[in-house]
Amino acid sequence: KTSFLTSKSIIIKLNLESCILLSWCLFKRGKHQQQEGVWGSCCETHTIRKWSLNLTMFGFTTASWVLVLISSLLQNHAEAFVNGSRNIKICHPYQASRLLENAQAKGNTIDVGPKTDISVENYQHKSFKLTYLYKRAAPGRENDRPIILIHPIGIGLSSWFWKRVMESYNDNPPIFAPDLIGCGLDHGAGAWCPKENGLFFPLSWVEGVETLMNTIVIPRWKESQSPLSSLSRVFGDNRSNSSSGGCLVIAQGGLAPVGIVLAKRNPFQVEKFMLTSPQTYEDVTTAVPEPELQKNYNFLCSPILGGLAFALLESREVIKFFSNLFLFQDVCDEQWLDETQGELCKDARTPVQAFNAGLLQHRSFEDDLKEMPQSLLVVSGKGDKRVSGRQLYQSELDKCTLTTIGGLNVLPWENPTGVVDLIKELGY
Repeated sequence: KTSFLTSKSIIIKLNLESCILLSWCLFKRGKHQQQEGVWGSCCETHTIRKWSLNLTMFGFTTASWVLVLISSLLQNHAEAFVNGSRNIKICHPYQASRLLENAQAKGNTIDVGPKTDISVENYQHKSFKLTYLYKRAAPGRENDRPIILIHPIGIGLSSWFWKRVMESYNDNPPIFAPDLIGCGLDHGAGAWCPKENGLFFPLSWVEGVETLMNTIVIPRWKESQSPLSSLSRVFGDNRSNSSSGGCLVIAQGGLAPVGIVLAKRNPFQVEKFMLTSPQTYEDVTTAVPEPELQKNYNFLCSPILGGLAFALLESREVIKFFSNLFLFQDVCDEQWLDETQGELCKDARTPVQAFNAGLLQHRSFEDDLKEMPQSLLVVSGKGDKRVSGRQLYQSELDKCTLTTIGGLNVLPWENPTGVVDLIKELGY
């Protein structure tokens, strides 16, 4: 497909190796025009030193198409083709090609997608470089309590899972969606190597979120407080009342243990807690035997059997098949599949291996649930067959409410407006 190169010119951002190749070939053709270059930082091992090059190609030539194709395959990565931005993002080749195919020509440049006010930011936790999605508070809501969103673990998954909720909430307070340790490589986060850095589950993932909460989320929120907000509370301004208390934490699916431990350990920072499509109460309070965990983990980490399993499961068609079978009430959309492609690499497998082996379930979390002081809202999809198994949350816990909304098992993606409505009902 080459029709996207028929406009008069395009502006693309490429990595250094690509620029060298393009510069040499286009110089030989007499069509090289270098306008400006910007050096980027040299980050993780999967990130190479980057150079921003504005390249103008007049008309379409076979050589131009070959060069773009080659550049997208170099290092098994390609730079995102983002016009006018110095925030260069590493993309999977398929994702980069989708950006080009979906681009719409405007004048002499190509627009690569809708503008968004969701940014990717990073922070340091121990020896890990971690990332998170951040949506700034809407005007007038800067003083309001923040929201922290914990993404599920799975093939191709990271904090992007919460994008639709973040985009759907227009009149929002500050929203943070952290990438758990080992996830978010597509956002620039560092990989997790178990041989170099052993992790405790779910404690290590909880601690990563706590660092974000205690060094960024809470300080930013406190800095935004003004004397007027206190005065408004005295005179009964309901919105300003939301500037007291703590965060709302929402954990998705099998990451319920991370949210549970986070809430229990932080009674003052976390005021309210929501679980979307969690395990049944019996599953979350029943430990998986250690021999079974070891057997599962050894299989998933084996270079032959585990490698073959991941190679199969990471294919786009297999992701689509299992998403339709287990996750979506209807069918998964192309955007869902496109997003998963950015996290598909060997370095991104380690958290999936740990989660799929069942390491989060090495113990019961019943005591944690009963001891945490926060009220709990458990949300199920109307098509979820596990709804009955979640009734025990309400009968066993003093401050728990159950509710259902449209969808199956990935409610924040299937029904983001329904999740946003529930957030608002909680006062956030």
